[in-house]
Amino acid sequence: MMTGTTAGAIKAGIERFQLADRPDVAVLYPDVCFASIEAVGEVTISLLVDSVLTGWHPESQLAPFPVASLVVSRDSAAQFHPELSNRDPVEIQVWADGRVTVEVEFQGSDVETAGEQWRSTARDVLAEWARESGAELVSVFNDRSRSLPDVWNATFAVPTEDRTVRDLVDLGTRALRTAELSMTGWGAEQDVRRLLADGDAHAVLGWPPSAVLELRAALPEGAGELDFAADVCAFANGVRGGTIIVGVAREPGDQRARLIPVDGDEGPALLRRIIEERVFPVPERLFVHQVGNILVVRVPPQDRLVSPFLLRVAVPGLEAFAVVERYGVETRARSAAALHTALAVGTAALLPRD
Repeated sequence: MMTGTTAGAIKAGIERFQLADRPDVAVLYPDVCFASIEAVGEVTISLLVDSVLTGWHPESQLAPFPVASLVVSRDSAAQFHPELSNRDPVEIQVWADGRVTVEVEFQGSDVETAGEQWRSTARDVLAEWARESGAELVSVFNDRSRSLPDVWNATFAVPTEDRTVRDLVDLGTRALRTAELSMTGWGAEQDVRRLLADGDAHAVLGWPPSAVLELRAALPEGAGELDFAADVCAFANGVRGGTIIVGVAREPGDQRARLIPVDGDEGPALLRRIIEERVFPVPERLFVHQVGNILVVRVPPQDRLVSPFLLRVAVPGLEAFAVVERYGVETRARSAAALHTALAVGTAALLPRD
C-alpha cells in the first residue's frame, strides 16, 4: 500500500508503471504532480486513479477539491525541469469518489467588466463542444484568488475507460483552443486560419456576424444563391475581405448559435459554381474549406485595381450587374446615384485633355 502525499502517490504509481525512478516526474505541490508528457503520456487513467486513492484517507480531505492533480509539460524527458519547464494549461484532477475531471485555463474577457451575455456564450459554446466530444461541461469560472481578471477556467467531466493521460491532455488542449478562438476570435483572417488548423467547428459558435463575417444555416438554393453570391461580392469589394460560414444558425437578436451539419460532399462544388456564375471577376485566392460538418468560404483582400467586383443579377433578356458592399453586418447594393457618379468620374479621367 502506498502512503505519503497524494502527489507522491501519483509519482510512485507512474514509476511503478514505467518500472523506473523517473527524474521527469516531480511533486510540484503536496497535491499536484508535474511531469513531462513523454514520461506519463501512456499511463492509463485507471492506474492514475488507483495511484491517488490507494493509501489516501478521507479525513485528510478538508474541502471540496480534487484529492490530487496531474499537470504536464511539453518538454522532452531530457529537457524537463520541475522548476523551469512550462506547464500546459490543462490539469487532470482525481476526486475522492474516483471521478476524473479535466480543467483548462484560457484567456477571455475581464471578469470585472464581462457581462452575463459573455459568460452565457462561453458556457453554451463549451457545453456544446463537450457533448460532441463525449465529455460534460461542469463549470466555467474566474477564480480571482489565483487568476488574473481575464483568465478563466472550464472544468469537464470526462470518460476514463481505456483512456490514457495523453488522451485527456489532448482533449483538454482541444477544449482550450475552442474556448480561446471562440471567445476572442471574430472571423478575421487570422481567426479563420486558426479554425482551419485546429479543425474544431465549435469555435465559430461564439462568433457574431460582423463586417467581415457572415453565418448561413444551410447551403444556398433558389433565391438564396443570389444572397450568397452578394456576400462574396461584398467581401471582395471590402478592404479586409471576409468569411462566410455555412452550417451555423443564429436567430436575429439571439446570442446563442448552433451547428447545423452540412450533409453530403457536393457543398464545396456547389458554392464554387454559384460564385463563378454570379461574381465577376471571380475573386483571387478564394477558397472553400470543410471543417467537420461546416463549410468555410474565405474571400481574401483583393487587388484594388481589379475592383469593383460585380454581382450578376438575373434579368430576362438583359445581362445586368450590381455593385454590392458590406455595411456593418449587412450587404447592400450601391445606389444608382453612387454608381453614376463613379462611372462619370472614371469616364472623365479617360477623356483626352485639351
